Amino acid sequence: MRLRATFVALALAAALAGPASAAGGGGGSSSSTAEQAPATRQERLTSAESFVPMPTLSAGVLQRNANHGTIVLDMGLDVPDETLRRRAQLNAPRLRDALRTALATYSSTYYRERTPPSPAELTRLLQQSVDRTLGAPGARVLLVNIIYQRGQR
Repeated sequence: MRLRATFVALALAAALAGPASAAGGGGGSSSSTAEQAPATRQERLTSAESFVPMPTLSAGVLQRNANHGTIVLDMGLDVPDETLRRRAQLNAPRLRDALRTALATYSSTYYRERTPPSPAELTRLLQQSVDRTLGAPGARVLLVNIIYQRGQR
């Protein structure tokens, strides 16, 4: 019974301390933190208005009924045409789904274990899926990072 009372008291103290520290109870200057706000993902990659960042995508490398690793991909789209860029932003969920499907197709069909991923083949598949989803060419796939992580043996 005493253990339960101690636990409840600690949980209550932790719950009350959280909002106080989040409210800026520290002695730091609030104007300096507003000036140093972290940049968005797009601002970190480029300042171009035509760049549409995509979330990090990953797919398992499945061959011979076993998971041999994971391919992780960072990318974005360069869409110079403003109306097509607006369509890409409005269709972002459909684009993400098409890109995930293309990456999964590459990782399970085209990729061969113990070889580096092929940026050319991967870009071709991703570009086809973007063009098909948007219904028109004009959005260019830009790969930022390709990582292959080998699975545990």
